[in-house]
Amino acid sequence: MKYLRLIPVLLLGAMLTACNTTKKLYEAQEYDQVIQRLAPDICDGDMNASRINMVAASYHKANQADHERIQTLKAMGQPDVWPEIYQRYCSMKGRNDALSCFPTKVKNGINYVKLDLDDDMNVARSKAESFLVAKINQLLTTGTKENGQEAMKYVVQLARTNKDNPNISRFVMRSSLCFGDAVFIGFGNASDFTLPREFKATVLAFDTGELPTYNTFLTEWDRKLFIMYSVGAVVDEVKISPVRLDEVTFKETNKGKTVNVTDHSQNKSVIIKGHIVMECVSCSIRNDDEPMYSIPFEVTSTFKNDYTTIKGDRDACSAETLSRLDNHSVPVPTDESMLIDAARQLNDLIATELKK
Repeated sequence: MKYLRLIPVLLLGAMLTACNTTKKLYEAQEYDQVIQRLAPDICDGDMNASRINMVAASYHKANQADHERIQTLKAMGQPDVWPEIYQRYCSMKGRNDALSCFPTKVKNGINYVKLDLDDDMNVARSKAESFLVAKINQLLTTGTKENGQEAMKYVVQLARTNKDNPNISRFVMRSSLCFGDAVFIGFGNASDFTLPREFKATVLAFDTGELPTYNTFLTEWDRKLFIMYSVGAVVDEVKISPVRLDEVTFKETNKGKTVNVTDHSQNKSVIIKGHIVMECVSCSIRNDDEPMYSIPFEVTSTFKNDYTTIKGDRDACSAETLSRLDNHSVPVPTDESMLIDAARQLNDLIATELKK
C-alpha cells in the first residue's frame, strides 16, 4: 500500500520539475522550446491558466521579435539577408501551426490569429535560394580548400531552405572535392547478378587527366594518405534482354519481275541501374544537417544489327533494298562483352560527375 501512496508524490514531483524547467526556459527567452513543451498538452485539453499564459506570451514575444528582425533585414536591401528572412518566416509559421489546435475560447483569449504567410515565404525562399546558389558557385570557382569548406556551410543552408533544390547534390560533390585531402573511388555490387571479374577494373580504369587535378584520387586504399571522402558507384540492378530477331517480309515488283524481301533486325540490350554516393570516411562525427551526395544512374549497352535478304529476281529490287543487301547477319555479342561496354560508360559517368 505504501508504494501506491508513493506514486502520486512522484507524479507531483515530476510535474513541478517540468513546470520549473519550462519557467526557466521562458526566463531565458527560449520561447520556441516553451511552445514545443506546453502547446501539445493544451491541444489535448490542459486548461491550466498559467501554462496558457506562458505559451501566449512566448508566442507573441517570439513573433514580434521575428517580425521586427525581418523588417530590419529587408531595409538593408542586401541579397544575403534572405536566408535568415526565410527561416524567420518558417519559425513564425511553425508557431502559428502549433497553436492552431487550441480550443476556440483559448484562441480568442490569447488573441491568436491564423497567419497567412505563404506568399511571403515563397518570395523569401526564392530569393534565398538565388543568393545561396550564386554564393556557392562563387566560392567553388576558386577550387581552394578554405572556400570549399565555406561553400559547404552555404550548402547546408540551401538544403534547409529547400531540400529539393536541384543543385544540392552537385554542390555537395564539388565542395567536398575542394576541401578533401584525397578521394577514394570505389565500386560495389548490391544486385543479385554476378558481374564479370573485369567489370570493376573497367569502371575504375580512369585515363590520365580524366579526373580533376586539384585532388588526389585513389582506386586502391592507401592508409598512408588521409582519406577525406569516398565516392562509390553501387550497382543495384542488372537486366539483360534475350536476343530478339524481328523479321518483316514484303514483295517488290519491277518490269514484270518479282522478289520477296525480308528485313531482319537483331536486338539485344544490357541495362545497369544504381547510384553514385559520396560519404566522409574519415569524419568521426557527421553533421546531420549536412546533405549527402547521391544520384541514380542508368547505363545501357545496346546491340542492333539490321540486314536484308531476298528470294527471287534481284533485278526486281528497289534501289533502297539493294543498298541494304551489303549488310549481313553477325554474331550477337556475349553478355560479358556487353557488360564490359556498360562498365566503360559508367567509368565516363563517374569522371563527368567528378568534374562538374
